[in-house]
Amino acid sequence: MSQEIKVMSCNLRYRTEKDGANCFDYRLPKLLEMIRKEAPDVIGFQEATDEMRKALADGLTDYVLLGHGREKNYMGEGTPIAYKKERFVLHALRQEWLSITPSVPATKLRCLDQSGCPRMYCCVELADCESGELFAFYNVHLDHMGRKAQIAETMMLYQRIAEDNLPYALTGDFNAYPESDTVRMILSTKDSLGTVDATSEIKGTLHCFLMDRINSGEMSKIDYIFTNMPTDPARSYAVADDDSCGCFYSDHLAVCAFVNSKKSESKSE
Repeated sequence: MSQEIKVMSCNLRYRTEKDGANCFDYRLPKLLEMIRKEAPDVIGFQEATDEMRKALADGLTDYVLLGHGREKNYMGEGTPIAYKKERFVLHALRQEWLSITPSVPATKLRCLDQSGCPRMYCCVELADCESGELFAFYNVHLDHMGRKAQIAETMMLYQRIAEDNLPYALTGDFNAYPESDTVRMILSTKDSLGTVDATSEIKGTLHCFLMDRINSGEMSKIDYIFTNMPTDPARSYAVADDDSCGCFYSDHLAVCAFVNSKKSESKSE
């Protein structure tokens, strides 16, 4: 019997004092309050530095937080995943760099237009404590400069998703607009994997701490939840934010979707 799972993707905005009142130290209480209120079952975070991961682990006591940084010493910015400890049992954890040597820390796509940032993904395979249904949850932050690098990173990630052959959800900051080649390539796996954009009806997510962008709706959409599990995109939403308390919870709106722990039927045999 399938169970409904609430999934969240949340770009945290890395900690920098240049953000002033929106530095992570000041935003943390509001961020934790937002997550507790939304109560997602699984969360994919992006831009989480070492001190931020610790703060999240300390503050989100109902969750298990897994994932390390992208640098050679496994520290630095990363894409950790949090899941409700009473809802799931961890079956497997995997982190790989999106390069031709995925197990070698901090490796990059040197021959392409990738930025100086190593890119990696985190994956957990979770079993529902009640139903026993197993699914894979992937979280990624694609390159912000190289469009060729984005395509290569996406191909590597989807090769792994296809090999795993599980019901899956993929969260992330893709640094790509809905009409981009990157997003089109992901959606081209609909026939083979059953992939859909659970956030297809969400219009924008990135506001850069600017209330005018939120009020006008002139936000870029670069945050997504893709899945081959049954989902209704009409139920997905971006979590509202404002600066009424003096800061935002992030410079992105978190996005939420509901999926069921059962793989959708793909069209290909």
